[in-house]
Amino acid sequence: MNNKFLWIILLVVAIFSVSAYLYNKDKQKTLDESRAQAINNEIQRPSITINAKHQFKNGQHVFVASIELPNPCNKITTEVTKDPNETIINVNYASTSQVCTEVITEKEFKVSFEGTADENIIAKLNGELVNLNLFEITSDQNIDEVKIYNKG
Repeated sequence: MNNKFLWIILLVVAIFSVSAYLYNKDKQKTLDESRAQAINNEIQRPSITINAKHQFKNGQHVFVASIELPNPCNKITTEVTKDPNETIINVNYASTSQVCTEVITEKEFKVSFEGTADENIIAKLNGELVNLNLFEITSDQNIDEVKIYNKG
């Protein structure tokens, strides 16, 4: 009976060990996948942020923002494109043909388009996805007169 009891204990310990190994293996795989996703999100996160005032009024989105340009002779153009999943504000700047001093210059731009209040809006600067930091302006305010103060 002593021998039989010993074999039962060994069998229980073996089953417990295999179960613990399999449980930890799956848990480690989940942790590794979570870490890989976090690293991927960090790598893909845009490095440029545009601070913009946003107002939605009577079915119209209005954005007023400014960006830093390499010199005062650069010209800003905007275009809005829509697809079923998102609306993209494409902001582009390019140098004009004139000779210009290389001084970083902040220039403001304004873009408006029709849409719904809940649509997904993203922005790109010269084709590169940017963080769009929005300051919501109520519909009873004049968006051009509201000042935003962004520290850092």
